[in-house]
Amino acid sequence: MASLTNRQLCILALSAGASVANLYYAQPLLAVIAQSFGATSLVGTLAAAPQIGYTFGILFFLPLGDLVDRRKLTVCLAALQVVTMLACALAPTFPILVAASLFIGFGATITQIVIPLAADLAAPERRAHAVGVVFSGLLTGLLLARTVSGFIGEWLGWRWMFALASLIALILGSVLGSSLPKVSPRTTQSYGQLLASMFGLLKKHRALQIACLMQACLFAVFSAFWSVLSLLLSKPPFEFGPAVAGAFGLIGLVGIAAANRSGRLIKRIGAYATLLIGLASCLAAFIVFPLFVSVPGLIVGIILLDFGLSIANVSNQSKILGLDESARSRINAVYVTAIFMGGACGSAVASVAWVHGGWSAVCVFGLVAALLPLVLHVACTERGKSLSNV
Repeated sequence: MASLTNRQLCILALSAGASVANLYYAQPLLAVIAQSFGATSLVGTLAAAPQIGYTFGILFFLPLGDLVDRRKLTVCLAALQVVTMLACALAPTFPILVAASLFIGFGATITQIVIPLAADLAAPERRAHAVGVVFSGLLTGLLLARTVSGFIGEWLGWRWMFALASLIALILGSVLGSSLPKVSPRTTQSYGQLLASMFGLLKKHRALQIACLMQACLFAVFSAFWSVLSLLLSKPPFEFGPAVAGAFGLIGLVGIAAANRSGRLIKRIGAYATLLIGLASCLAAFIVFPLFVSVPGLIVGIILLDFGLSIANVSNQSKILGLDESARSRINAVYVTAIFMGGACGSAVASVAWVHGGWSAVCVFGLVAALLPLVLHVACTERGKSLSNV
């Protein structure tokens, strides 16, 4: 297999960032999109739809990476992004916009294909570095998506953001097709067997089940917050436009910093304590949000939320990827599927909570959903200690 060049590594990182960004372009624009279609009560479905599509895409498309040439697969998914983003830009009605957004999630699964692809193409001594670079690209895309979308939506209108994303996907597909080497399938199993084995892994490993539940809850509160932030900021006492809502995404830089340093933290104080800090930080965010409904309060809460989510994710992922070396890709697929199922549920519940109870109801949901994994973590640890003393 061809060795991974620096140029190819850069392309994979950009691909991961550009693809995952498609899931979040709509979030700072929800208020103006709702106003455009008169669909305020249903606008949360627009935030949930790409995450639902991404969840099913990971579950059903990701195993294809073990059966077909992944270069061709990424090009096909990039083509799907081109079409769906253009459909969003031209959507004449809100239901059509939501339907197109669902398929945006399918195309965004490029992100989860290029991360293991970087590991496969890199030399063994560069594998960890390659995965880290591509993952940093993913985090950067997730972070900057809201900022870029907010500014373009503010000055040019929300349709232009989707049109620009379609053009980016077209360029991305062309670059991937011309730059990546052919990657042959690495398994003789059928597609059905690979799918069945993923469910088998979840059933087999209790640690995977717990990690999936914890991170699904955390991503639910993360998505709940970002899904309604632009709606909150458009109301008094803020009355900000999409550009300001998107600019709040820059505060998420702390999440990238946390992800880069969490490995050292785990080594220093252990995975249990690191995960406990992450879970407690997410819970603290939803104590700050309702108590301090102000710009400084939102900034502090976002820092706590992004920091907690990042280090909890690295703690959980470092644990589950050591469960079975021969099935790391499928274990990761199960884990990421659970995360985005939680994210989709969080966006949907937050939409309903916002309509019926406003910001206070969203914060109550976030507080409960953030408390659950903390209780689970402590309870499972105490149970493990009790069993070890029997």
